[in-house]
Amino acid sequence: MKTSMKRFIYFSLGPLGGALISFITIPITTYFVLPEEYGKASLFILIQTLLTAYLYFGFDQAYTREYNENRDKRNLIQNAMMVPLLIAVILSCFFLLFQKDVSLFVFHDENTIFPIFLLCMSMFTLIFERFFLLSIRMEENAKRYSLLTFMIKLFILIMTLLFILVGKRDFSVIIYGALIGQIIGDLLIIFLCRYLLNYKNFVLDKPLIRKLGIFGFPIFIAFSIEAIFNTSDRFIISFFSDYTELGLYTAAFKIASLLKIVQSSFTNFWIPTAYRWQSEGRSIASFQQVADIVTAVFAILFLLVLLCKNFILVIFTPSYAGMVAIFPFLCFVPILYTISETTTLGIVFSRKTYLNIYVSIGAVVTNIGLALLFVPDLGAKGAALSVGISYFVYYLLRTMLSNRQWEGIHMTKQLITIGILFIAGFYNTFWNTNSWIVNSVLLLSIIALHIPLINVLFFKKKEG
Repeated sequence: MKTSMKRFIYFSLGPLGGALISFITIPITTYFVLPEEYGKASLFILIQTLLTAYLYFGFDQAYTREYNENRDKRNLIQNAMMVPLLIAVILSCFFLLFQKDVSLFVFHDENTIFPIFLLCMSMFTLIFERFFLLSIRMEENAKRYSLLTFMIKLFILIMTLLFILVGKRDFSVIIYGALIGQIIGDLLIIFLCRYLLNYKNFVLDKPLIRKLGIFGFPIFIAFSIEAIFNTSDRFIISFFSDYTELGLYTAAFKIASLLKIVQSSFTNFWIPTAYRWQSEGRSIASFQQVADIVTAVFAILFLLVLLCKNFILVIFTPSYAGMVAIFPFLCFVPILYTISETTTLGIVFSRKTYLNIYVSIGAVVTNIGLALLFVPDLGAKGAALSVGISYFVYYLLRTMLSNRQWEGIHMTKQLITIGILFIAGFYNTFWNTNSWIVNSVLLLSIIALHIPLINVLFFKKKEG
């Protein structure tokens, strides 16, 4: 138990450091860059995010699944990266051939093409970053993993500050800072993990690649749909609204993403731990307790954030004040995703990864449908509401399909907790009168609901 907690703490250091960097980066960029310019940059970064779903082709997830069952780790990772690198070549050729069209679509200026070159370069470095960090994570080398993820964020901050210092005040500050900083950080990771690139005794293992592809392809389909799910709201805002509204929405998403500190810390620790527990034959009670703890912790954190929401305005210029009413439902993204990571294990343990396709389709249809309904009248608030509801559908489908494959996680207390969070989300988005009273009452309700769990965690030893 002590070893697991220590490992969890070390895995948390990277996300905590990254969050600190983001906490510095976001107000700096929003101070110098207007919401409209922020919106332009966010659309380009969104395209990069969308591409990552297609780059890995599910081979990254297949790599983690085969890691503990394959003795030659170096040969495994080299074979696993072959298909993603080939896809990067194809996508780069496409973007370079149609660079002016892409530039015109994103920036409304066909001559802004340097970001396209950076995007192509980043596709290759992102593949090495992804697989090398996965290797470190599967080794459960928490210290090294945290240090490297922190360094990437640090390089992004440094490059952003450099572009601000040279006088940049438009969308290029965010784009160049993010892409060049990311590439420099990735090159550092490649250098430190260069032993994994030693192709001496390399064997192109076609049966292994086929095995990885069979496991990864359904995940790729699911992730591709999921990528549309995670980006469609911003494309819909840009279509039905303007770059200013998109800028506010993106800034609000950045604030909500601070909860990803806990998400990243937990998932980095949990995935290898869950696989190990499964191989050790741990009982469902252990998995249930983790699911309940995660639900309670995120619910309490969410309500504490809402109680402190007005302090957010202190670090932003008045032009970004509107995002305070946008971010509550966006917090459901890291919250419900992380909870679902504890309830979806039946799918991965059974290797029935095709079930993720149904999950992603259900979530993306919900998100696009609700966004088209809400955004024209409610703008960014409507997009946030559609995302919150869609992630609930995502959690629900993942859990229900998973429960069919193994003993399963009991959902009753989780559903009550999520219901309370939805009440908080609605009130803080569409009303604001005495919100601190409402948030305090809901926080006490969450604590009261999880008192049995608190007793088990903190008083069990005393009773024994």
